[in-house]
Amino acid sequence: MLFKWLILAAFVSVAWAAKCEDGVDNVIKFTDTTKGKGQIIFTDFEVTTYDENKEPSCRKGQAQFRLPGHFKLHKGFVTVNKPITDETDLELALNVEKDSWMIGKVCVNGKSENSFVPDQLCKFQLCSLAPTVCSLLKVKSSGPIDVTPFVQKEPIDIGALPIPQLGGDWKIGGKIIQNGKTLAGVQIGNGKTWLNIYSEEAKGGSVNYDPVPPGQPNFDHNEL
Repeated sequence: MLFKWLILAAFVSVAWAAKCEDGVDNVIKFTDTTKGKGQIIFTDFEVTTYDENKEPSCRKGQAQFRLPGHFKLHKGFVTVNKPITDETDLELALNVEKDSWMIGKVCVNGKSENSFVPDQLCKFQLCSLAPTVCSLLKVKSSGPIDVTPFVQKEPIDIGALPIPQLGGDWKIGGKIIQNGKTLAGVQIGNGKTWLNIYSEEAKGGSVNYDPVPPGQPNFDHNEL
C-alpha cells in the first residue's frame, strides 16, 4: 500500500511540475524598488513567457524565459508623479546577477562587474532604447496608467543570442536614473527571485518588436 501511494505521489508531482497555464504559471512579476517614493512608479507589471512556437514556457511550474522564444506584457501600470522635462542623461541602469560562483554579479547600478562585459551592456540611453516609454514619462498622470493598450498585442519574437553562459538562473533589475538621481526602479520578484533562462547557442539574434501597434494611441495626450 505504501508503495502504491509513493507512486501516486510521484505522478502528481510530475504533473504539477509540468503544469504551465498561460497567464498563471508563465508569469514574470516585477516589483517597484522605490517603495512608492519614485518620481515614476511601476506597479503590477507582469510579463508572460513563451517558447519558439508561442506555447507557454515554464520550468518546474514557474516562468522560464527562452531564447529563441517570445514574451509579452501581460499587465502593468505606470504613475508619473513628476514628468520628465529634459531627456538629457536619462538612462536605464541594470543590476544583473547569475546564480554561478564563476560569474556572479555582472552589472551593478549600470556598471560592469565582469571583465568580459562592457559597461555599454549595463547602461543604456533610455529614450534611444525605448522612445515610447520616454514619451510617457513626459506627461504627469492623475493616477496609474494602464500601459497594455500602448504595446504590441502579439508575443514579441526574440531569437537566440550569441552570448556565452546566458542560460541559467538570474536576478535582474533596473533603474531609470538622471544625473545620479534614481527616478524609478523595478526588479524581478522581491529581489531574491531567480529567473531561469534557457538559451540555445546561435550565431546571432533579433527582436521583432513594434513599440506602438498601428491604430493604437500614443503617449502624447495631455489628458493622461
